[in-house]
Amino acid sequence: MQEFFSIYPKSCKLQPDTYCAPIEHPDATRLYGLKNGNLYTHTRIYAYAALTGAVSGLLIVAYRTAIVSAENFRDALIGNAPPAKVVLLWFGIVATGAIFTALFVRRSPLIKGSGIPQVKAFLMRRINFDWKRELPLKFAGGTFALGAGLSLGREGPSIQLGALAGTAIEDIFHIPDYRRFLVTAGAAAGISAAFNAPLAGVLFCIEELHRNFSPVMLTVTMIASFMANVVMWIFFGTSPIFELTILETLPLRYYFTVILGIGVLAGALGSLFNIGLLGFQKLYRHVVPREEFRVISAFLVAGAISIVFPMIAGGGNHLVSFPLLSTMSFFAIALLLAAKFVFTLFSYASGAPGGIFLPMLAIGSVLGGLVYSLLGLFGYQSPYLPNYILLGMAGFFVAVVRAPITGAVLITEMAGSFAHFPAFIFVSIIATLTANLLRTKPIYDSLLAQIPPLYPEQITHAAATLHIPFMEGSSIHLVSELKERLPGECILTGIMRGEERLFPYLSMEILPGDEALIEVDQRAARLLKEELLKLGMPTEDEQEIKGNGASFT
Repeated sequence: MQEFFSIYPKSCKLQPDTYCAPIEHPDATRLYGLKNGNLYTHTRIYAYAALTGAVSGLLIVAYRTAIVSAENFRDALIGNAPPAKVVLLWFGIVATGAIFTALFVRRSPLIKGSGIPQVKAFLMRRINFDWKRELPLKFAGGTFALGAGLSLGREGPSIQLGALAGTAIEDIFHIPDYRRFLVTAGAAAGISAAFNAPLAGVLFCIEELHRNFSPVMLTVTMIASFMANVVMWIFFGTSPIFELTILETLPLRYYFTVILGIGVLAGALGSLFNIGLLGFQKLYRHVVPREEFRVISAFLVAGAISIVFPMIAGGGNHLVSFPLLSTMSFFAIALLLAAKFVFTLFSYASGAPGGIFLPMLAIGSVLGGLVYSLLGLFGYQSPYLPNYILLGMAGFFVAVVRAPITGAVLITEMAGSFAHFPAFIFVSIIATLTANLLRTKPIYDSLLAQIPPLYPEQITHAAATLHIPFMEGSSIHLVSELKERLPGECILTGIMRGEERLFPYLSMEILPGDEALIEVDQRAARLLKEELLKLGMPTEDEQEIKGNGASFT
């Protein structure tokens, strides 16, 4: 085996008595596992994944601490009917934070909103991250937004902060070949640390960010998720984010009555949320064309909401509460649900840094309480309010995001027992089917489509390796068929099957789960990837059954 990995230029034509020099890649052993380098390569990746998880965990600890401190300051300052002088002081603080955040957003547009669509766009090679600028601005902007009372969450930004930590480690240690692994590892660490739910962090990356995985990628996300969770345990202990424990398991007779009903309601409300979010964005842009003014106006509205209706301000941790919802009337809960729903749409439409992860769970919690209260009006009393709350959270989250496995596992980890897992799976399935019947797209896919791709002149003229997965039902079964359908500027360099890299000889069969490694010009990587992904997708009839399209790395 040669020391160098050689690729002959496509334009090179060998003639008698002529020699065409190959393009040699001095890092081929590290990149492709030549000279039995797989074990060494994987060990390096896993070590960097552990570092990424630990750094991301520390970053999320600091982010959570900053936000909690800002929220505590807000509650202490304006709680219990503040006097006029305090109100003026409060609005002065809010206006200052608004101006700084508007400047941050103008300086770095990728810090807007949740951060999850940005991570997906990065993995799709549509954008590049600038961690030195975006990481501190996302951190500060998110703290200001949640401190002002906007109905946004820290979990989506935590995922982006984790991904930015991954790019920082890749940049500092000069390991661009590990970029997609470390960004994914950082994202998994972000959600793991944000919710104290390591398994949900792994599944979210598989189900939402990639929708395809290899053994190496799975191991990387597990290591990073675990390391981030360890950091969270050190600082905040092992208790779940929400203090809500289920003591009773729902009887089987509730599955096709109560759980079915919650799933249908959550699916319908989640579809309305997705439509409303995109509609609010268009309306807000029309009413307030300047982006900076949208951010500032949203801060001022949130400052007022924090005084007159503090229950809907902030992410909504306090709404995931058995004592709160058990003492409210049906109409009070309905008003709370409507107000939180609309204020969340308004807050996110402003473009302020902050996510919808936590507000979604808060809305789902109130939905579960609403169903419980409605049944009480008809005389159906039961000890299952905590179950209804968590079922509403799972159903609404899944209806909006369309990630049923992640939703069920996330709520199960919060409940602290897998005895309730079948109920969460069932409500997730019903919510997904309802949302699909209503033909609404997953919200993060819709938000991803709003991110403009990087301009060609901003991309370096380097080579890029695209990982193209093949699913069950793909129309391509042989390497020869794949090569015939590849665009002219693509070079097939290998087939990944599990952890083994295979030489792509023409008669080789391509199996479901395989990944084709294709070298392309980085200037055309984004457009080529979008085309190449279609080659591995199922046929149209089967794709309609499986649901929505996928995004991969």
